[in-house]
Amino acid sequence: MLFSVFTMYKGKMKRRKFLNSLCLGTTAISSLNFTNVYNSFLEDFPYNLSLAQFSLFRLEMMRKSDPMDFAKISSELGFQGLEYLQMSYTGGLLKEKRKTSLNGIKKLAKDLNTRADDYNQKNILIMIDIGPDLGTYVENYDDYHIWIDCASEMKCHSIRVNLRGSDDSLSKWSKNSIYNLSKLCEYAKPLGINIIVENHGGFSSNADYLVNVIENVNFNNMGTLPDFGNFCVKQDEKKLADTYKLFTEGAEKTLSRPPTIYDSCIERFDMYEGVEKLMKYAKGVSAKTHGFDLEGNDVDIDYKKMLKIVKKSGYSGFIGVEAQAFTMDPIEAIKVSKKLLLNSYS
Repeated sequence: MLFSVFTMYKGKMKRRKFLNSLCLGTTAISSLNFTNVYNSFLEDFPYNLSLAQFSLFRLEMMRKSDPMDFAKISSELGFQGLEYLQMSYTGGLLKEKRKTSLNGIKKLAKDLNTRADDYNQKNILIMIDIGPDLGTYVENYDDYHIWIDCASEMKCHSIRVNLRGSDDSLSKWSKNSIYNLSKLCEYAKPLGINIIVENHGGFSSNADYLVNVIENVNFNNMGTLPDFGNFCVKQDEKKLADTYKLFTEGAEKTLSRPPTIYDSCIERFDMYEGVEKLMKYAKGVSAKTHGFDLEGNDVDIDYKKMLKIVKKSGYSGFIGVEAQAFTMDPIEAIKVSKKLLLNSYS
């Protein structure tokens, strides 16, 4: 994901360019048959599917989608579960201003529960991206506690956190991460909430480093959220900024290989080895897509290989779909991502 860049974004998006390019990029794969995509292969597919709200974030930023309609959209696209994005409910994306006080969070949780029930959706987790950096020294955990409380009210099983930190001291990052995660697990355990970490850039995208942290947190409500396509350890900052523009503004598909987040990566951990190592501790799985070739395959990730790794691990929970194709309309990208996931299992 590009959260670390998005949270620093202060300007306005170039609306016209985005709207012009929003529907571009689907032409090349328009020959793919999406008929019955929601039901195809489900009979043999052993996992329930959840939708990661980040797939809709571009539309939410453009006020094309109300975050309170997340359950409705997920249901219409044939998903069974919801992976909420904290950022969608803390900024100015909501039509109705919401308070993040304890009472405000309880009201938000109640409203989201009602909508999930109305559309027969299961609340899975909340992704936390705004709060003190857990890879550094933290004095106050209130920003996390309130969302742990919210997750408990919504009967989610987890909150997902990040371990960014700096990239200059592995020992400090490890020590801070272990301590901070232990404190959050201690708070969350009586509420029945897991604290799960996604490989999400920097040291956390090195599976060996992340496993070492997880194994040194002595709580059974500690786990991972392996992300198929998030093993970039170091990025070219200029190219990353250019990639961010592609996300916010959209991009025209002019090449056979569409631009993706990995174009800015200058050092990465092997994604297949990484997922295999993280699956041992997995309490969720994030099936990310970056972009698609003419046959509907992800241009960066071998999905058949990834699903074999997930299957071999014995995992039996939800798999979350997170579509991140810059050259496609977000809804269409979700559909193609889901079809790819179902087609890739054997």
